[in-house]
Amino acid sequence: MQHAEAYKFIVSLNGKAAILLRPQKGNPLKPYILYDGSDHAFLYRNSQDVLLLDYLNTQIIPVLQNADSIVIIEADWQTNETINDYLVPIKHQAYV
Repeated sequence: MQHAEAYKFIVSLNGKAAILLRPQKGNPLKPYILYDGSDHAFLYRNSQDVLLLDYLNTQIIPVLQNADSIVIIEADWQTNETINDYLVPIKHQAYV
């Protein structure tokens, strides 16, 4: 598991959300987010690649609590180029 050092949440005016990350190695395979309603979430990109999204902003927590899915955007922040984007379901359950 990796700690996502830099990520951003984007919420549109109609409440749709996206997570902006730096490009990751490898391709996502059946990705999903595991979220228990607290101030962290886990992005499972594939069985070998899990990112901890820690210290979530209190303004994003209600958005995640009410969302069924979210868009992930992996982008080069210096060139503003999107490297990968994909929709992931959010699994609302306690961590085990």
